[in-house]
Amino acid sequence: MWFTENPWPVVVICLIVTAIFAARAIQTGLGRNWLLAGLGVLLAVGTYLAEQSIVTPAEEVERRVHEAIAYCIEGNVNSVLGMISEGQPGMKAVAAAGLAMADIHEDMRITDLNVRMTAEDSRAISHFRANGTISAGGISMTGHATTRWEVTWQQENGEWRIVDITRLHPINGEPMEILRASET
Repeated sequence: MWFTENPWPVVVICLIVTAIFAARAIQTGLGRNWLLAGLGVLLAVGTYLAEQSIVTPAEEVERRVHEAIAYCIEGNVNSVLGMISEGQPGMKAVAAAGLAMADIHEDMRITDLNVRMTAEDSRAISHFRANGTISAGGISMTGHATTRWEVTWQQENGEWRIVDITRLHPINGEPMEILRASET
């Protein structure tokens, strides 16, 4: 994990040090304290900018999860299928069937997203909840869906691709059929 994956502790410490030196500078009028206060601000800003410019593998997988959901909302089946590994034709068929059965509405949102890296950062397991409105195409039924997923990603030709999808019960976390209607 990159030390600035969460820059806020370092930024807050820098700003506290800045406040201390700024207070001393106001009391004593010494230029050295103003210089140290300015340096604290520069360190805080530099830490934040460094964190924004460095993308860790876990952050890339998080981006891919959001991208997959956006494709599902758009109904872009080809892009969703393109995110699944070529070695998983059965998974592609299930994904295509699921997207043909349901329309995912714009209010779908991702919560509780976390990514665990494995296999020397060449595999990742994302765990998240997706909640929002879904319409079942053939029966004109619309309702709120609460879902929970575990998606395994693998680096293939420099790109993160889905190699396994497990739908979990939203409350107890037990695996369930991907295309089964939720009881909650």
